[in-house]
Amino acid sequence: NCQVYGGYVLHTGTFSGNGNVSVGDACTVCVDYERRSFIAPNHTMTHVLNYALRRVLVEDASDSGKTVVSNIDQKGSLVDEDKLRFDFSWNGPLTAEQLEKVENLVNAQISQALPVNAEVVPLAPAKEISSLRSVFGEKYPDPVRVLSVGADIQAMLADPKSDKWGANSIEFCGGTHLTNTKEAEL
Repeated sequence: NCQVYGGYVLHTGTFSGNGNVSVGDACTVCVDYERRSFIAPNHTMTHVLNYALRRVLVEDASDSGKTVVSNIDQKGSLVDEDKLRFDFSWNGPLTAEQLEKVENLVNAQISQALPVNAEVVPLAPAKEISSLRSVFGEKYPDPVRVLSVGADIQAMLADPKSDKWGANSIEFCGGTHLTNTKEAEL
């Protein structure tokens, strides 16, 4: 695993040698590509799920005549080779109908075989993209990696205020992802 803590990049893993490890020792770091191949669909689908939840819950609130405040926010997630978990805030439990709409929207995004685009761009223009989602309280580097499901990142940067970007999942993310939603399968 690789994480940033306190401005330091930390690599964690298992030691498979004999003896002790000391500061200054040489090592070889290897990516477990087989494991990563199972993580990528789960990670990409957390982005699609975030988009689907937001769209369904905000539309349902609007349809019921309620004033919609963007009070659905990601609070955390867990992505590994076996599953994904997506934690979010909302003002109550989801109904069976809402869950079905979310599932149908996620499956539609998979069936549409949408390209998954990732690009490292300067932070200031990236923050101008109208439907970009970021995790509250997170600090992002400059430049930042933008992940978009279905929309071209350079097109978004050229016209960041366009309403059409609302039809896409657009977030800051440095994780491993699919290249197309069809790879996730229904």
